[in-house]
Amino acid sequence: MQPKRGDVVRSSDPFKTGEDRQRPWLIVNNSSHPFDDEQFLGVAVSTKEYEDSVALGSDVWEVGGVPRESFVSPWAVHSPRIEDLAAWQGRVTDEFADIVVDEIETYLR
Repeated sequence: MQPKRGDVVRSSDPFKTGEDRQRPWLIVNNSSHPFDDEQFLGVAVSTKEYEDSVALGSDVWEVGGVPRESFVSPWAVHSPRIEDLAAWQGRVTDEFADIVVDEIETYLR
């Protein structure tokens, strides 16, 4: 699996404890990432909605999806390595990925 920006993948979650430590991540880096073929920048996908969550509606999926109503948490950033990726779940539109990146940027400026 070689994900690119807009792909949703399952990987371990450094923020979770217990046995089920995986979650979906929306990959948001582009090819300028220094290790773009082996490490990625992802943001958490969650079934919990918070004030700054971005809804992951069925209309933003090009292919695939999630089984329950879900949201992207743009403040929950992770950098999974290729060997940590467990499964590919689908792909969202470029426009949706851009919206999420714009939201991430609000936490950095």
